[in-house]
Amino acid sequence: MRYTKRVLAVCMSVIFAVGLAGCGKKKVEDTANVVYQFGDCDVTYGEYYIYGKTVEEDYQKTYGNGVWGLEMTTDDGKRTVKDVTIDDIIESINRVKVLVHHAEDMNISLSDSEKAEIENEAETFYNGLTEADLKKTEITKDLVKQVMEENAIAKKVYNKEITEYDFEISEEEARMTTFYDLVFECYSIDKDGTVKEFTDEKKATQLQKANEALSSLAQDEDVTYQDIVDKYKLQYSNSYTMAKAEMVEEYGESVADKILAMSDGEVSTVIQSQYGYHIFKMIKSNDEELTKKNKEEIIARKQKEYFSGVYEDWLKSYDSHFNISEDVNMDLAKKFPFDK
Repeated sequence: MRYTKRVLAVCMSVIFAVGLAGCGKKKVEDTANVVYQFGDCDVTYGEYYIYGKTVEEDYQKTYGNGVWGLEMTTDDGKRTVKDVTIDDIIESINRVKVLVHHAEDMNISLSDSEKAEIENEAETFYNGLTEADLKKTEITKDLVKQVMEENAIAKKVYNKEITEYDFEISEEEARMTTFYDLVFECYSIDKDGTVKEFTDEKKATQLQKANEALSSLAQDEDVTYQDIVDKYKLQYSNSYTMAKAEMVEEYGESVADKILAMSDGEVSTVIQSQYGYHIFKMIKSNDEELTKKNKEEIIARKQKEYFSGVYEDWLKSYDSHFNISEDVNMDLAKKFPFDK
């Protein structure tokens, strides 16, 4: 399996990033080799193996061979990594099949050059299989080619669907701002994690210190923020880079608006928040590079959210009754991981 990851890396990233491979309508005769049926498709052990092998290699390379027995907390309670991953593989295959089902209606197909490239990749992948792999999976060159072609089609379906939806993001929403927060906290945290609010008297002392610090910064250009931190033993002062939504969540809308109104190099007055008293210094009101990256991330997130809704509707019309615990041959599915 030395070629598995190199050849299928692109396809599998599509599968697990957005849940994208389909099938033909022809039923297989050897039902003993069918892991499950989904819609009008029979998912054979060979197809399941192609998907699962790449996942297996990724996990074991990152976490080691012992990862499969580890327990993790899910919405259904504690489950092993192995059982959760089996479900993920099955759900990923199903998502691909649903997308491929819509390809014809969307006038989506593969070009001759795309088919030729996939045929070469399928040949490489197949040649990387050992005799033992072929014997236990009954994988053929045609099956490998089919899986790769279906993934390529599914990717096209996904891309066309999301590009036809308007994901307009304003510059203000995407804007990334870097600032320094010199905070005179008005709370303490006990060893057990309990947060205790300061008394009014102690809060007044913190406000006095904040005003003193602001005067020092204004009167002596040699005084640094680190000097203030050290002098007053401030615990939570630091520089941050945030979008507006993050600022609102962290400080509240009123404070966020004051930060965003500042210019590069500007120092604020003493501003109160739920945490205490702050002196902000604007380092970079709009980091263009980070803003561009954040805008791309916001669009990607909105695309994923939008497509999740589309996919749920498509799934219901394709096979609304499929249930992993009831419809899957677990004797075959639980052969994953395959290298034991």
